Amino acid sequence: MPSFGTAAFFLYDLMMDNASVFYRILTSISVLPTNQRSMSNTFWRLCELLAQQDKEDGENAGSDTYDHSNDDLAIDMAKILDGSTGSGHNFDLEASELSHLSAQEAAPIHFDDPCASIVNFKPSESLKITCLTIGSRGDVQPYIALCKALLVEGHQPKIATHREFESWVRQHGIDFAPVEGDPAELMRICVENGMFTYSFLKEASLKFRGWIDDLLSSAWTSCQGSDILIESPSAMAGIHIAEALRIPYFRAFTMPWTRTRAYPHAFAVPDHKMGGAYNYMTYVMFDNVFWKAIAGQVNRWRKRQLGLRGTNLDKMQPNKVPFLYNFSPSVVPPPTDYGDWIRVTGYWFLDEGSSWSPPQQLLDFIQKARNDRKKIVYIGFGSIVVSDPTALTKTVIESVLKTDVRCILSKGWSDRLGDPASAKAEVPLPPEIHQITAAPHDWLFTQVDAVAHHGGAGTTGASLRAGVPTIVKPFFGDQFFFGSRVEDLGVGISLKKLNVNIFSRALWEATNSERMIVKAKLLGEKIRKENGVEKAIQALYRDLEYAKTLVRRRSMAAASPSAPAPLGESRTGKQDWEEDLAGIEETWTLVGHPDTDMELSHSSHGHESEFDLRASAAVAAGTLPDIAIDEDDGEEDVTR
Repeated sequence: MPSFGTAAFFLYDLMMDNASVFYRILTSISVLPTNQRSMSNTFWRLCELLAQQDKEDGENAGSDTYDHSNDDLAIDMAKILDGSTGSGHNFDLEASELSHLSAQEAAPIHFDDPCASIVNFKPSESLKITCLTIGSRGDVQPYIALCKALLVEGHQPKIATHREFESWVRQHGIDFAPVEGDPAELMRICVENGMFTYSFLKEASLKFRGWIDDLLSSAWTSCQGSDILIESPSAMAGIHIAEALRIPYFRAFTMPWTRTRAYPHAFAVPDHKMGGAYNYMTYVMFDNVFWKAIAGQVNRWRKRQLGLRGTNLDKMQPNKVPFLYNFSPSVVPPPTDYGDWIRVTGYWFLDEGSSWSPPQQLLDFIQKARNDRKKIVYIGFGSIVVSDPTALTKTVIESVLKTDVRCILSKGWSDRLGDPASAKAEVPLPPEIHQITAAPHDWLFTQVDAVAHHGGAGTTGASLRAGVPTIVKPFFGDQFFFGSRVEDLGVGISLKKLNVNIFSRALWEATNSERMIVKAKLLGEKIRKENGVEKAIQALYRDLEYAKTLVRRRSMAAASPSAPAPLGESRTGKQDWEEDLAGIEETWTLVGHPDTDMELSHSSHGHESEFDLRASAAVAAGTLPDIAIDEDDGEEDVTR
């Protein structure tokens, strides 16, 4: 019997030769059975019928008459998809067989030649490339790595982001342009309210209207003179600026943003897997909600400052924009329903460890732990905002002592307490814990046996590349998505709740589970062989003409009869531009009453991790230490 990967290529070739027939197949996909066995059976029947059609087409080559057998084929397809007919062959596969074949075949997902030369794609002239991003340090760091490589390529890169990162960007020899906004305030709202809960939407709507206006205006100023614009879509302004400047536009991001059935949107990860239809709809919902929130401001800005007509999602076609994802295909495999212009390049690592000198006290602590034959863990949740930083510190200390490991601690959660009057006295650290202020991850994570962090994309990539088990305690945003990926890959644990019982068990498993340790080591070897920055630049060159074509079409469709307004001036033309904004709300539209239970389920506030069940089984098998395990341990989640 042919392998699944071989059949996939076979089906792809037939699709190319039978486009009209396959279109009719796609129109019936809504009735596809969801059962695993039925799905595999259906797949092989499709292959069989398409093969028969391909053979008949070859026999009838040269005939100009219409072949009505295509109608019969469409009918057969409908019957197969409806499950109402049998097959002459038994093409059914067990789910376990599919899993085995998938792992064995490792069939490529993209039909792209990785060995193709980029000599014919590389521009002959030096280009001014602006990278526009907002957010935290983790959002800026990948662009520094990319821009350093673009400098080597002979281009003139610039990073447009918050002023607090200016010195860091410039010390790498990269030009800088300021963008307004306070990432710390946005992070506080996300953590305190949960992503896209009623309270989040309400507070964000009240506090960020003026900030968005400043962001859009400053981004327009910072992108002047660019030949290419690369933007994190969270910055909101880039697609419109590229349209006004008529320059190629690329998106780049650290989390999945393109519609797919393979994964849910990184901001809408459910507690349990919900299937392809749910996954796809999370992107549709997020796109529409996100656009609804900013459409009025964006269209007013387009008209007044950019000299463009109002727009909407259909006109922008964001899913057609070339995209550079800077995470590893070994961590988030590119889905088969991604377009050819969507590239999963690998991580864009900024390796600073080679030029960093570790403090002698840190080196002594590591050496003593090795001499004592104690496992070392790194624990750091970034500059996260928690309601009680002291309680979190106590939980970490007790968990480390209970597991009998040594800990390198980065206690960033105590740096932003919000109200100084509410701050409690610092908790003294035992000798088993060594606190640091900062250290490059590419050096630090290679010195430890396990890493526990918040699940940010960059930190997750660094810990996985180091080849050590990873514990993720997500707080907001894409952290839940990467926590689920770590757990799905078997290289770590994702915690929904953090207290002494749960965290100590997780630390023990991460430092003692041979299966997890081996899997993490193998994944680290794969990631270290990747060169995400190099692949991203190759993709940039390859897709440049495609990006130029898109922006020309978009500019022709949306350009105002009047010229763009000069920088610093407002548009006051005679056109009644408010017609362009018809039907677009200026504020959030919220259904229901604030007293009702409207909040989306926040993953960090749910049931205990599935780790509890695994730990119970491990205790029964004698593979965990004598730690009390209770499905409901009664302890409070100190991160709430």
